[in-house]
Amino acid sequence: MHVLNVDGIKKHFRSDMSLAKREVLRGVTFHAREGEVLGFLGPNGAGKTTTIKVILGLIRAHAGSVAIFDRPPGDRRSMARVGYLPEMPYFYPHLSLTEFLEFCGRMSGVGRSDLPGRIDRIAEMVDLTPHRSKRLKSFSKGMLQRAGLAQAILHDPDLLILDEPFSGLDPVGRKMVRDILVDLKKRGKTIFFSSHILSDMETLCDRVCIIRDGVIAKSVVLDDLLKMGEGTVEVAARGWRPEMMQGIREYVESVRTTGEDAFLVVREQRFVRPVIERLFGGGAEVLAVVNRHRTLENLFLREIGRPDARTAKEKKEEKLVFTGF
Repeated sequence: MHVLNVDGIKKHFRSDMSLAKREVLRGVTFHAREGEVLGFLGPNGAGKTTTIKVILGLIRAHAGSVAIFDRPPGDRRSMARVGYLPEMPYFYPHLSLTEFLEFCGRMSGVGRSDLPGRIDRIAEMVDLTPHRSKRLKSFSKGMLQRAGLAQAILHDPDLLILDEPFSGLDPVGRKMVRDILVDLKKRGKTIFFSSHILSDMETLCDRVCIIRDGVIAKSVVLDDLLKMGEGTVEVAARGWRPEMMQGIREYVESVRTTGEDAFLVVREQRFVRPVIERLFGGGAEVLAVVNRHRTLENLFLREIGRPDARTAKEKKEEKLVFTGF
């Protein structure tokens, strides 16, 4: 079952002082399945936050459609099952954490009798129990981020939409949030989040969608990164001599030497055996063979390094448009 469906959404903006139209989303399409952790990755200005706002019904798309639990954005029944953490959440500074969570719980439809127990559990989960009586204006950025996550999960939503949930967190806080998200996934929750921290995405996500120039440039299953056939293998050898490259030069991507030791990066797994045989034949000692599989960072950098995906016609359409007076 698809919990979230985004189909061909387009969105452009015009500033009040200009007639120029800037197209931010140019046909974004993806989906999130029930119980899946879907990462949303892209450079600054690629359209991540705009996409999230369209999904939540905070702004309207000019084309395309969105469905959450088979209902349109803003539908009260579907939104009751959604938890949201914005990239830059606003907090009422005069409220204590307990007062803030009580307010959010009532707004999210949590019953009065259930609310105190839920606040107790959630505050402990995000490690803010000792700070419940403190005003939010005294919280650090990392504490506010954890308070924001607390309000997003307080009403036990089935779909979590998190915009940069690791922003402002120290390593301990990041691990805590990762553990919470892993636990929510085990409970069958669907999680859709954007982040610039690729290591967290690799740890948490089942799939990642990379957005670039307002479209989805790549959607990849994280487990498939190991199976793409584009990984390399590093062979460490002692007693290396340059003449050993004869016959295997086309198999080796690079060689790095340190004294008697050499580290050969072999282009593909199938070339490892002839490289090792050549090293042995030349009198070298093979110390280690290590797989260097393709990483999410490799994939991301390759995708954003491609030439602009827009056609000449599409670029021309981003021009001054007469709107009348």
